[in-house]
Amino acid sequence: MTGLCHRHAPAAVFVAALIAGCAGGGSSNAPPRAYDLGIEAPAPRMPALELREVRALRPYDGSAMYYRLAYQDGAELAVFAQSRWAAPPPELLRKQLARASRPGTPRCTLEVELQEFTQVFSATHSSTARLELVATLGTPGAHRESLSLRLSEEGAGSNAAQGVNALQRAVARAIADLAAWIDGVAACRG
Repeated sequence: MTGLCHRHAPAAVFVAALIAGCAGGGSSNAPPRAYDLGIEAPAPRMPALELREVRALRPYDGSAMYYRLAYQDGAELAVFAQSRWAAPPPELLRKQLARASRPGTPRCTLEVELQEFTQVFSATHSSTARLELVATLGTPGAHRESLSLRLSEEGAGSNAAQGVNALQRAVARAIADLAAWIDGVAACRG
């Protein structure tokens, strides 16, 4: 009887490991990591603004972190399984815009639509952070101006954490571009 158990022990261990893996045991059971855009305020300062709306096109309106494998199919979006945003990207962007706004009475309104917020892999260990948005500025007298930004931040690495760092840099660049644009509108300066 003892010999029979020893002969089937490797098979029993394999079946037990297989069942544990399917049940979610092991390291895949760890909670996903949550990321935001950091605790530092963006360096560029914008005039005081009323942030009316910061929204995103689907699927960027949830907390999933998306990436594209451009070397296979750049049109396919995939989700990092063990990483997510702490809040939907529009909320994270709103927070950074609010941090970048100078105090004071707002003279203009700002609406932002986030259209792309992904990490794009050109190879398995090389990616770029991609950020696209459309900003609409409302000035006194109901005049409206729009600005489209398409930014790529190189050096986004091979994992979600490195991609977050690159997206943080892309957001900082976008805010700098928005600040320069808004500073150029005399009606918005206080």
